[in-house]
Amino acid sequence: MPREVMVWNTPTVKMATTEVALDTAPALECQINSAVLTPQPVYNTIPATGCAGASQSPGTTGWQLDLAWLQDWTKTEAESLSWFAWNNDGRPVWVELVPDAAATTPMSMVGQFYATAGGFGATFGDGSAAATTASWPAIDKPAIAPVVVAAT
Repeated sequence: MPREVMVWNTPTVKMATTEVALDTAPALECQINSAVLTPQPVYNTIPATGCAGASQSPGTTGWQLDLAWLQDWTKTEAESLSWFAWNNDGRPVWVELVPDAAATTPMSMVGQFYATAGGFGATFGDGSAAATTASWPAIDKPAIAPVVVAAT
């Protein structure tokens, strides 16, 4: 079987406070360095008995969205990931992540996450960009599926 390589050179990322609003949400990928849906394995301990030692059984995996972005506090609130994360800190939000909309079969991840604010500030005097990171816990398992293109 030939290998499949996904290259994330032309991703799109949208965030909104409702799922319906994702359709008209501004694209934020130009500020984002990395967006990864990271699994959070859950293990349950089965206690030891007189016949066997303790062991673990897997539970349903949890998820989180790990983000790294360039701080954009000077943009308008409608166009800024820093402001979106700040204003929605601790609230459920919707995220759509498409690795490559121009792919033969474009895929997308859509899910609801608790937003977490990013940082404010950076290293002084060396000219480096002000970057930040945040992990957004998933409310439920996100959906990964081919992109649905609306008929015209």
